[in-house]
Amino acid sequence: MADNISVKPSETAQFAAAHRAYHLIHDRPVILQDTHAGWLLDQPLSSILRFSSLRWLFWRPLIAKVRPISVFIVVRSRFTEDTLEGFIRDGCHQYVILGAGLDSWALRHKESGVTVFELDHHVTQQWKDARIRSHMGSLPSQLILIPIDFKHESIADVLPSHGYDPRSLAFVSWLGTIYYLTRRVIEETFTSLARVCAPGSKITFDYFQPKSTMSPSDLQLFETIDEGGTRRGEPMLTLLNAEEMTEILLKAGFHVIEDLSASDIRRRYLAKRTDGLDIPGFARLCSAERVCTS
Repeated sequence: MADNISVKPSETAQFAAAHRAYHLIHDRPVILQDTHAGWLLDQPLSSILRFSSLRWLFWRPLIAKVRPISVFIVVRSRFTEDTLEGFIRDGCHQYVILGAGLDSWALRHKESGVTVFELDHHVTQQWKDARIRSHMGSLPSQLILIPIDFKHESIADVLPSHGYDPRSLAFVSWLGTIYYLTRRVIEETFTSLARVCAPGSKITFDYFQPKSTMSPSDLQLFETIDEGGTRRGEPMLTLLNAEEMTEILLKAGFHVIEDLSASDIRRRYLAKRTDGLDIPGFARLCSAERVCTS
């Protein structure tokens, strides 16, 4: 059974799934219907979120410190899934998730006709494989879990060896990762993606703006989450403004479709709410398209 295996998914992947699971339990109206995030979790988070008394004792005090980030984790997934659904209608049948963690889109869309290639560290992939088999009996036929060491392996080299077709359109999501990487690795990743993405393919991702642009409250929130990441061995390394991101994308072979500021995101996903949910002012969401090089 998955609960008894010795490997554990990354803490970052678990907390992202926990925020999505908590949102489905607690917030109305729901922004993202991630009905699988809860059971994908390891202990103790799965039990904490399952029982209201434990949520009250352990989760609410934690989330009170980082509520805007928790909301942003939900919104960025909704943005990605909205964009993906439109692209599927346009004929895309390949979905690549970088740093997939405990993402559950493939489990919630087994009849989509889309092959999902999830790339992540082998430990997280081993956990997720066992967890899905324990809960569902087997992996969905269209889900391919690909272990990768992003520091030493190229996406362009790994993907085609697992049935990915670089001549066909693909949709790529890359969430919750860029700010933990150096600028060099970010640039190399986009360049590697460009090598394996057919013209017209799309990517969505999130990134954070520089500290100099942050309000005092946003800066305090940023320092809180950065301290937590640093304790886990994942400090924030790269913050970018929109102009710098556009430059990186163009150099790699992508052009920006839309780059949403926090104000743009609020208008799209939070404007009609009455519960006060908000996101950090330094958060941005971007979608880009692979351009034709000929």
